[in-house]
Amino acid sequence: MKLHRRHVLALAGLPVLGGCASPASTATEQPLGWAGAGKTTGGAGARPEHVVDVHDRAGLDAALRLGDTPKIIRVHRLIDLCPDGPEAFRDPQFDFDAFDRAFADGREPQGPLEDARKRSARRQAEAVTVRLPSNTTLLGAAPGAGFERGMVLLDKVRNIVIRDLSFSDAYDFFPAWDPKDNGHGEWNSEYDTLSLRTAERVWVDHCRFDDGRRPDRLEPVRLGQRVQHHDGLLDITNQSDLVTVSWCRFQAHDKTMLIGSGDGKTADDGRLRVTLHHNHFHACKERTPRVRFGRVHVASNLFSATRAEDFGYSLGVGVQSRIVSEHNRWELPPGIGADRLIRRLKGTAFLDRGSRLNGRPVDLLAAWQAAHPGETLSADVGWAPEAFYDTAALRPAQPDRLAEQIRAGAGPRRG
Repeated sequence: MKLHRRHVLALAGLPVLGGCASPASTATEQPLGWAGAGKTTGGAGARPEHVVDVHDRAGLDAALRLGDTPKIIRVHRLIDLCPDGPEAFRDPQFDFDAFDRAFADGREPQGPLEDARKRSARRQAEAVTVRLPSNTTLLGAAPGAGFERGMVLLDKVRNIVIRDLSFSDAYDFFPAWDPKDNGHGEWNSEYDTLSLRTAERVWVDHCRFDDGRRPDRLEPVRLGQRVQHHDGLLDITNQSDLVTVSWCRFQAHDKTMLIGSGDGKTADDGRLRVTLHHNHFHACKERTPRVRFGRVHVASNLFSATRAEDFGYSLGVGVQSRIVSEHNRWELPPGIGADRLIRRLKGTAFLDRGSRLNGRPVDLLAAWQAAHPGETLSADVGWAPEAFYDTAALRPAQPDRLAEQIRAGAGPRRG
């Protein structure tokens, strides 16, 4: 079975040349940051018969049956994980209009209609969820390769590398209604395009994430709120640990990346160690990321928007989060000040250095403090990335060109 030269070099740990790859992401097979500290190798060392080329869902399912055996799965096309519409999964007793009428009074959904919605949701989940086993490298082997209309799930697994793939439109036909969410009620969908739950040693590199052709802003309003059919683009929860996300592009989404899923999930403390570097978040309204508990290093990323309504905040400082922000760049419409780049969500500490907003140096913590007199965020996060891994390659060699380099290099490479 013939491997593309670029992947042969990468698997051998040799420099990869050509294509659109950036030097920082191709100099070594090993990831930088927390996933590198965890010695994440994926399917490296796979036997020749466990290097598999995949062109459709059936081929993917067959490859995944290798289980935890070291394997390299090369995806050649955009695989539709949900080619059927809602009628393929809808329980006969569920009707969206009837659901709206039944719970317009603000009651919490329960009874036959809610039970039918849950049955419908379970049927869709069984069809559209792809579960990756441990010791897997999942590679895009052709332009446009990846997954749409479903969720790739890493649940209770370890040692996974995902590179050069597109993840798009994880669309939930049957979102849940919570009348108490945010005080006025919210629709909550189930699927992330890529979800890490109790996953350890994971490297996600040069991928693209978006909502495809069905953004939630085009959905109708039901029960007083616009229906949300998409959840996160890449969520990292349930004690996941030692994760690096690098050179990825996140595009036109609301709740983009959640690290830590609940204030009460104290078992997350000491885990959720995540590095984000050289990613491009464009028109992503919030949660880039929103963090609870984790020691998260956000280094040399680009956050951009062309319309003010597409930006809410970037870094969410949640309960016991310890975010270190370094050398990040924001390119935003006029009127969005440095104080809006972070949001305090019950957190107490946040460290930032080397940030620039529209080309000018800014001190995010000082700007936030000035806009919130009487509130306090400490710069003492209790840890330093350089104590755990080499941070030199995460610092921009050409600070004035960092945004340009990220725009050119983030997302799947062609080769």
